Amino acid sequence: MDIILATEIWGRTPHVDELAAQLRPHARRVTVADPYDGRDPRFPDEGTAYVAYRKQGGLAPYAHRVTELAAKGADPVLLAGFSAGAAAAWAACAENIPILHACCFYGSAIRTMTGLIPRAPVDLIFPAFEPRFDVAALAADLAALPLVTCRQARAGHGFMNPLSANHDAPECRRWTAWLLRLARTLGKNPA
Repeated sequence: MDIILATEIWGRTPHVDELAAQLRPHARRVTVADPYDGRDPRFPDEGTAYVAYRKQGGLAPYAHRVTELAAKGADPVLLAGFSAGAAAAWAACAENIPILHACCFYGSAIRTMTGLIPRAPVDLIFPAFEPRFDVAALAADLAALPLVTCRQARAGHGFMNPLSANHDAPECRRWTAWLLRLARTLGKNPA
């Protein structure tokens, strides 16, 4: 099994590399997908990161990049995405490519793609709240789709990212442990 981590708009940062290192024992290869070609832009704040992400073209090219990465591997893929990366992962799951499982953490843009039907099991991990939409209503709609499981964290959007204003260390540890258990299980039982 391969693992692809699709980053937030912050790109490939030290905490992403740390998560990749934790996942490495459970995969043949761990790849990081990000909007900035693998470099850490070291954004001073989320607003600057968002402007840079939009300059890269936003979700469409990022989703294309993630989908291409998942499609070119010989092994099935565990795809874990965060925020914009979660939306890119959601889009990739609708394609006919070897995705074993996807985990989409606080992918708020998924609300604009509810017509997509995943072809692989997907865990959607929603934050406790979102300022622009009703999390419970979206989760209820998406949970009705085949292969989709919706879960909810006890923190806001960005809780896994130390650079986010909503970073929540206990929730980050909780969901990192959850992701590691999933990777371990899938790595032992490939489809």
